[in-house]
Amino acid sequence: MMKKKKLIYEIVYEEIKKNIREGKWQAGEKIPTVQALSQQLNVSISSVREAIKILSQQRILRVEQGRGTFVETQLSENPNQTFEFLENSSMEQLTEARLVIEPELAAIVAERGSEDEVKRILQCARVMQRKMLASEDFLEEDIEFHYLIAQATKNDVLLKMMTLISDLLYDSRRYSMKIKSQNEKAANYHILIARAIKDKNPFQARNLMNSHILDLLDDLKKRPR
Repeated sequence: MMKKKKLIYEIVYEEIKKNIREGKWQAGEKIPTVQALSQQLNVSISSVREAIKILSQQRILRVEQGRGTFVETQLSENPNQTFEFLENSSMEQLTEARLVIEPELAAIVAERGSEDEVKRILQCARVMQRKMLASEDFLEEDIEFHYLIAQATKNDVLLKMMTLISDLLYDSRRYSMKIKSQNEKAANYHILIARAIKDKNPFQARNLMNSHILDLLDDLKKRPR
């Protein structure tokens, strides 16, 4: 199977992470402006913004309105500190782990999510579906959807767990988008999950998230070896 060419913002994403991992930018330090990074990397401003938005969702960067963008989490070059065992895990193993965690997150949010949190989850799902129908890249919305659900549980341990494996989730979702059938199914599942959360139906939210991830796992197992 041919390797999918990386999008520009994904290259920017990797470059920013590399600078943090190598200690060029330390935790708490302000990174160069979007305009400066655009010039340094010879890419568009929109590509830099896309990368920064994903990194801020992963809590690697922190964007402060009017002040700039700061490193929130220091990435280490030490494999033991960056969960080498997780990085060496297969996409199937990661998806199985998601199957254990994410359906319960959806159920919890259906029970206790605030009106504003639910509104943002539904809005994110709608943007993702709109982009899917327009054949546009929706990786950013995909990541945000699952993060918003974890955040809305109001459980710091669960949120931290999801944040710790955010890099792997990014790789997982980027990989799953290469499976053509997954794009439409994922966008539709997200709408259904968001509606179940809005309807305060934890049973339905749990079952839909379970079906969503099982469907992905099934497609992963069918892929060429």
